[in-house]
Order: sequence, then C-alpha cells, then structure tokens
Amino acid sequence: MDMRLVKWPVIASCLIAALPACADEGLESADLPIVLTASRMRQPLAEAPAAVTVIDRDMIEHSGVRQIADLLRFVPGTVVGYNDGNWPVVTLRGMTGTFASGVQVLVDGVSIYSPVFGGMLWAEIPLSLGDIERIEVVRGPNAASYGANSFQGVINIITRDPVAENATELLANIGGLGIRDETLRFTAGQGGWRYRATLGQRSDDGFASRPDSMRLSYANLKMDYRVSARDSIGMSLRGADKNKQIGEFNPIDPQNQAHPQTGGSLEFQTRWSHAESTDNEWWVQYYHQQFKQSDHLLMDLRALYALVPPLAPLVPFLPPVPFVLEQDYSTWRDGLELQSNSRWSEHLRTVWGAEVRRDAARSGRLFATHEEKTQFLTRAFGNVEWTFADQWMLHSGAMFEHNTFASSGWSPRVALIHEIAPGHSLRASVSSARRTPSMYEKISNYGFSFPLPPLPGLPASISYPIVADSGKVDSERVRSGELGYVFSIPEAALGGDVRWFCDRYTGLISFQGQVKFVKGGDAVNLDKAKTTGVDLTLQWQPLTDTHVRLAAAHTETTSGDDGSEYSTSVPRDTLSLLLSHSFLDGWEASANYQRVSAMFWIDSGQKKKSMPAIDHLNIRLAKRINFGEYRGEIAGVMQNVLSHYRDYYLGSTAGTPDNVARRVAFLQVKIIH
Repeated sequence: MDMRLVKWPVIASCLIAALPACADEGLESADLPIVLTASRMRQPLAEAPAAVTVIDRDMIEHSGVRQIADLLRFVPGTVVGYNDGNWPVVTLRGMTGTFASGVQVLVDGVSIYSPVFGGMLWAEIPLSLGDIERIEVVRGPNAASYGANSFQGVINIITRDPVAENATELLANIGGLGIRDETLRFTAGQGGWRYRATLGQRSDDGFASRPDSMRLSYANLKMDYRVSARDSIGMSLRGADKNKQIGEFNPIDPQNQAHPQTGGSLEFQTRWSHAESTDNEWWVQYYHQQFKQSDHLLMDLRALYALVPPLAPLVPFLPPVPFVLEQDYSTWRDGLELQSNSRWSEHLRTVWGAEVRRDAARSGRLFATHEEKTQFLTRAFGNVEWTFADQWMLHSGAMFEHNTFASSGWSPRVALIHEIAPGHSLRASVSSARRTPSMYEKISNYGFSFPLPPLPGLPASISYPIVADSGKVDSERVRSGELGYVFSIPEAALGGDVRWFCDRYTGLISFQGQVKFVKGGDAVNLDKAKTTGVDLTLQWQPLTDTHVRLAAAHTETTSGDDGSEYSTSVPRDTLSLLLSHSFLDGWEASANYQRVSAMFWIDSGQKKKSMPAIDHLNIRLAKRINFGEYRGEIAGVMQNVLSHYRDYYLGSTAGTPDNVARRVAFLQVKIIH
C-alpha cells in the first residue's frame, strides 16, 4: 500500500488527540449535524451509510463567494474549474470535462442535471446564496438512494424554509470586472400559508482575457400551506433568463469567434406530505423543468475555407461569405415520485419509493432533426436501517432502474456502523452504481454543413461531422468500498470524519473514430480506472468566536487511458481551509483558502499536459450594523488574493482559450427589515 494513503489518517488522529487541551471552556458543543441525503432518512452524520459533508449557512455567509459552485470547494476532493469566466465546472473526483455527468445534482431532492449533456450549468441556477439553507454532499457513489448519475457523489442543495423566516432582505454586490449583483427577498405568511419570494440579478465581465461576460436575471418562489396538523402542501417555482458572451478574442478555429448566447429556464415542483411523526410519513410530488438556449454565430466562411487544403489558395480572391451557424437546443423534464418512511420499532426504520420520469429534447443541430427526442426512466428503491445490537447498525438498500437509453439493473449498497465510544463511530460499506449515457452520448448526430464556392469540380457543400452515435453505448459502472471514522469531541469543540476509499470504474465513455470532414466520433464504453485515497473534514472552535473548517484529500488514480486521459485528470491532493472570527462591535473577518494540485481537464485540449497547481484565497471583512427596525451588514471581499492563475485551459498558444483568473475586489451591502 502507498504509505501516503496512510499518513493522512495518522496525522488527523494525532491532531484529534491533542486538541482537547487547546479548547476554551464553555464553548459550543461539536454535535454532528442531521443529514438526509445519504439514505433519504433523517439521521445523525455518525449513523449515515456514506460520508457526507454539510455546507451550512455560517459557511455560506463567511465564504466570500458569489457563485453556488464555489461553495463546493469546501468538500474534500472537489475541484471547481471555470471553462470560461461564467461557466463553472464542479467535479467530486476529477475524471471529467465541461459536463461533469458523474455527479447527481439536486435542489430540494429533485434532479436538475441536463438531459442532453448530463452535466450542470451551475451559473444559471435560479437561486441566490441567501436562498440556500445548506448543501449536503455525499462523497462517493450513492445510486442506492438517488439512482443513475449518483456515480461519484450527490450534491443536494436544500433551500430555506419560509416557515423559519419573516423578513425583507436586500443584498447588493458591486466591484471590479463588472460585478453587479442585486437580490430582493421577501418572506411572510397569512393563515396556513407561508412563502418566500426572491428577485435577483448576477452580472460580471468574466475573465478579462476572454469575451465571456454574463447577466442572469432570476426569480424564485417557495410556498408552504398547512392543510391540517398532519398534512401540508409545498410548491416551488423558479425561473431565469441569461444573456452571455462566449468564444475567444483571437480564435484559431473560426467557430470560436465571440458571439452572444441567450437562454432561459423554468422549474416547478409541488409536494403533498402526510406525517404521523418524524419517522412515519409519506409524500408524493410532481415536478416539471424546461430549458432553452439560443446560440447564433455570424461567421465568414472564408476562415473555414482556409482550413481546407484545396480551398486555402483561393481564399484571398474570394468575397466575404456570410453564414449563420446556429446551435440551439431545448429540453423538458417531467417526473412523478412517491416516498414512504416508516419506523417499525425502536431498532428498525425503512424508506421506499418509486419514480417515473420523461426527459425530452429538441435540436436540429445536435440530432440532425427537429423531431423531439425522448428518454423514459422508471425506478424503485428501498433502504433499511437496523440496529441489531448495542452500538451496531446495519444499512442495506438498493435502487432498480429501467431506462430506455441503457440496460436495466440494480445499484445496491450495504454499510455496517459500529459506535466504538460515545461520539466515535466506524463505518464500512460497499456499493455499486452506474451512469446512464446522456442524449449527446447515445443519440447525437452533431455536425455542420457549409456551402462551398461555385467552382468547377467542387461539391455544393462540405460536411463537418463531429459526433455520429451508433447507439450501442451502455452505462458506465463503478464498484466502491470505503472505511470511515466519524468523531465528535464536545469538550474540544471538535468534530469531523476521516475516510479511506477505493473505486473501480469500468465502461467509461469516450468518443472514438472521428475523422475531420469525413465522419463523426462514436461514444463507446472503452476505459477502466481505479482511484484509491483518503479524505478528511475537521470542524473546530478553538475560541468562542473563532471557527476553523478543514477539508483535505489525497487520491491515487490508475488507468489504461485508452480513450481519455483519466490517470492525470484527478488531482493528487486538494486542501480547503475556512477561518472565521467575530470581533467586538459587530466586526467579522474570514479567510477562505483552497489548493488543487496539478491535474488535466479531459476536454482542455492539452493531452498529457496537466494544469499547474492552483492556490486560491479569498478574504472578507464585515461590519454588522443595527439601526431601529433595520439591521444590516457591509463587507469588503477580495478574491484571488494570491494573484492571477490559469484555469481549466493552459492558454491560446497551444490552440486553447486563455483563462486567467485575476485578483478582484467587491463590496457587499445587506439590509434586513
């Protein structure tokens, strides 16, 4: 065994043993949070069948970030890269490109990943940071609870309950690189109704080195109605409209010229809940999502002709050849889900449920037809929590799925938990999961056809196929094992967890066989990979008003790299540290530091050439102010304090975009009534 995989738990154990003597008396206890996402049952973190990181309100407020995606840097092993200044990419374990399709992303338990590409448009989620109560992240496969795409982990964004609020809040950010954010939130209630409404806008200029500015206007509404003592109805409505610039200033490929991109989304969710008690309830919900993107590039075809050897000598003698290149697409998702939780005795709890879902998409460019393409999913799941002896608990669960894009199958998990002492638990678990191919991987016929000059011996047009799926690709699969230790030491105001894991991936998808101007690539199950490593989280309160949160991971990856460069796509080390302190007279300060060692983004165009290590630091200084019925806060934030760095791509000198994240400062103003 690589001794580097052993040293981290040893170091963590030594710190844990040494810290009790360092803490002040009378500090808050280090009680572990209650989580929901691991098994769909409310349970203390120490009793969950998987490792879970919770990003709570306090961390969100002290983070000094503007994007939801940047909050995920607090999760060990997570990497956040920016494909452009307003296109964040989040991966829980590397092994991905622009669309990180191995991560299941939920808002209040409902999947929101793209049906076409399988990944997430993080910058376009119609939520403000103030709408979020917490984010629960399952660090590892969790298909037994949430099915396909819970391949490397699950990110569940849980929004704030309007019952817990009653205020009007105004928030504004203004600063360098065109940062202009405004949010208005209103929460109230009448009779059995409670609701929260948010209107907002986020805008900035992105990277100074690229034309990637964006303005997102969004609104969301969350309502709860108490029908009776046991029954309630919840409804959520979210929508967004974006206006964005994409491309490059001096592109080598004419298809990457700077041009506008517009789009919008609409999401609706309603749930009827009936609760006899906390552990005995059922609910049924319906949800609908739709998304549309318009991408039109007006280009001069002479730039493309220059890339075709027979035409290149003629380009100086040709007049301009205008051509509109469109890459529009629309998606829809409708789902109906039922879940039932039951406590049968003091020692036995269960949860089971079923779901049917229809995904649809339309794109003349991606599918070479304007007909609607559909995908149907039906699935059923069940999880059992059994305390079969003192200090011993067994979790067993599975998900069965039938998907029209892949073979049917089971995703099981078994976890054994032993409480070795009050506040200290060991966990051993094994599981398997799968990732269903996206529409782009299964049924895409993506390419372009360009007219040619009317010259003797030339055809009327030339085709530029990119993807031509045969439809033979099946699901990716992973088998996972882990050993975990969860601890809480109230006398030291210390808590956290340490985990060793081993994941074996098979059937990883890559595109093969593309020949420029001849044929498109086909998605095939080609690669295998193995990742082993350790990760840890620590939450410590050494002083009454001081909080320290640490997340770190060390990972070793091996792969044959037959189709993609998986062996270099996982950073060996990641580190995240959040320090916050409250001073007298309402002053607060925080520092948010992350380090990601060298890695390679699979679609960054730099084969076998890793992105250098990145050190990222944000600092925040805030002053709380009270005046009459109003209270507020003024804060100054500086991001990328350690100077600029290259992100995602290595630069245009090698034919890829130049992403340079530079130091930027902005002012935050918040008023609450």
